[in-house]
Amino acid sequence: MKKLGILGGMGPLATCIFYEKIINLTDAKNDQDHINTIILSDTNIPDRTDIIINNKDKNLIVDAIKDDIKIFENNNVSKIAVPCNTFHYFFDEVQNLTNIKIINMIEETIKKVSKDNKKSIAVLGTKGTYEGNVYSKYSDKYNINIYDVDLNIKNDLMDIIYNVKATGSRKSDKLNNIIRDLKDSGVDYIILACTELSTIILDEDVKFYTLDALDVLAEQSVLQMGYKIK
Repeated sequence: MKKLGILGGMGPLATCIFYEKIINLTDAKNDQDHINTIILSDTNIPDRTDIIINNKDKNLIVDAIKDDIKIFENNNVSKIAVPCNTFHYFFDEVQNLTNIKIINMIEETIKKVSKDNKKSIAVLGTKGTYEGNVYSKYSDKYNINIYDVDLNIKNDLMDIIYNVKATGSRKSDKLNNIIRDLKDSGVDYIILACTELSTIILDEDVKFYTLDALDVLAEQSVLQMGYKIK
């Protein structure tokens, strides 16, 4: 029996909403039609942005999740999904720990942008995602231009993200307005590139030109596990 492993806890609310997205996407008529899933919410994983922007050793992350990977291996997990954009800065090092395929949320998101024929995108995420070039690593490969978000927006995004972690609030007028302003600046697509931002309820007009990387990961988790989308 195939099993999906979710390495979560970055943060816990995002992990919860990610699993809910998978449930809602899966074409299932009963319990048995859903994907067998092991959710490991490891809240002891160090802050990814802190490690990146302060040039700390990548092994702080790699070493922190070795036991998590062993749990997945011991339970015969087929694929691993990690609902955290910034975490993907460490993707190659983590993939080298195991033969289990880790679904690459960042590349899958950029591939979707490319298929939708969007050439200019703004990435909204943590300073770790920006400074770690998490998205630009793949954007050149797919001929996608990433709009240079200014420092004030980056600071606002960090405030929004860590407010979600601290309070669990899913409302943010500031995020909705940031997206509107970027669209008015001529950006084709705005990617929600932090899973805390993915938890925020967007206004209907904003949703139209926003792509949520967490949605992409959820869809790919269903499809790559061999299930159908509802």
